[in-house]
Amino acid sequence: LLEDAKDVFAGHLPVEYTTRVHGKANVQAVFEVTDKNKASVSVAGLRVIDGNLFKAKSIGEKPLSCFYRVLRNGDVVEGSDKLKSSSLRRVKEDVDSVKRGEECGLQLDGFNELEEGDVIECYSIEEKRVAI
Repeated sequence: LLEDAKDVFAGHLPVEYTTRVHGKANVQAVFEVTDKNKASVSVAGLRVIDGNLFKAKSIGEKPLSCFYRVLRNGDVVEGSDKLKSSSLRRVKEDVDSVKRGEECGLQLDGFNELEEGDVIECYSIEEKRVAI
């Protein structure tokens, strides 16, 4: 009976949101390419230095959105937080993830101010229910 009551009340408790960094990559080169709408976009040539980069990640059955942010000199570049990837490629092949030590190309939706030496972080925002 006590466990049932805890389950019922747990659904009404506030949700904590935590940021979990999945990986980091160094921008080694920036390429200007033309997208399908004939607009110029930036693609970052990256080397993953820690963890993994993901297009999307799953926790069990639940899909989880992955976001990116750009760090320059240790600070988040203005307007670069909570970006989505429009393209993640390794050797001209679309991929869902890239591991530490591998190189890839990454295009971020709506952000073209990348510079060599920037660090790109892949992260997700996870819900966590407060325990009783």
